[in-house]
Amino acid sequence: TASMTETIAAAARLVAGAETEIVAVTSSMGPVSIEGYYDEALAVPGLLVEIAAGERSGARAAIIACFDD
Repeated sequence: TASMTETIAAAARLVAGAETEIVAVTSSMGPVSIEGYYDEALAVPGLLVEIAAGERSGARAAIIACFDD
């Protein structure tokens, strides 16, 4: 969710180097949360879209903040 993304971004900004810009994004497609293998599979296309967009805009790294039991 966007609220979880912002929480993660705030934590990342606290520990990032001074020259590091944190750009946090939430996928516009897929499940709101990952509750199992099916949700995980549905989340991948949106994840790849966002990583590709980051690469096009000059991002040098991608950190995937995700949790699943």
